[in-house]
Amino acid sequence: MGRRFSEMLFSETEDLWKEAVNKPFVKKMADGTLETEKYRRYMLQDYLYLTDYIELLREISESTEKKSLRSFLEKILRETQEEAERVHLPAMRELGITDTDIQNAVMAQVLQEYVGYMKQQLREEGFVGGLVALLQCSWAYAYIGQTVSEREAERLSASPYKSWFVSYTCASYIETNQSWIDASDRETEDLDDTKKLRLCSVFQTCARYENLFWDDLDNA
Repeated sequence: MGRRFSEMLFSETEDLWKEAVNKPFVKKMADGTLETEKYRRYMLQDYLYLTDYIELLREISESTEKKSLRSFLEKILRETQEEAERVHLPAMRELGITDTDIQNAVMAQVLQEYVGYMKQQLREEGFVGGLVALLQCSWAYAYIGQTVSEREAERLSASPYKSWFVSYTCASYIETNQSWIDASDRETEDLDDTKKLRLCSVFQTCARYENLFWDDLDNA
């Protein structure tokens, strides 16, 4: 029996995730030395990205005729929207980010390119291309959260950004992320190796965009 598709994705992308956990921005969040203004910019940019992420989720759901997959995606869509309203927006308010700030914000160039790339995969590779592209974001954050939380447990306990890591290591997030992984395995079972390799490339490219975003945040 061959490897599961998710095992291929992990083995091909782990080095990029290892790079991510050592990005200065991530390390500064963990040890609490990150400037508040940089974190504020991150939260605002992440909210703009999340808005497009939700829209892409909706498009993927509408692009498949598989009832089970559509039901799964609609569930993820609801949970993501609820998370944005329940967690993300209140956290932004605490940082002093107003509705006017959100309305006037311009998405960073690297995120514009990243979102554009994901939308392109949905058009060119079908719903499975979009599914794999979005999975990378979910899985990368789970990996970063777990790895950094284990490595920096002592310093993280006193960091004002501890809640960020808690968000991506809590049981509900881990469960949802695993659902994404399982869905990707199911939806790629019958694909040939050429298609799987193409999707692995999509996954890796999304991971590279994530790393570029971390660099952009640190250099702002």
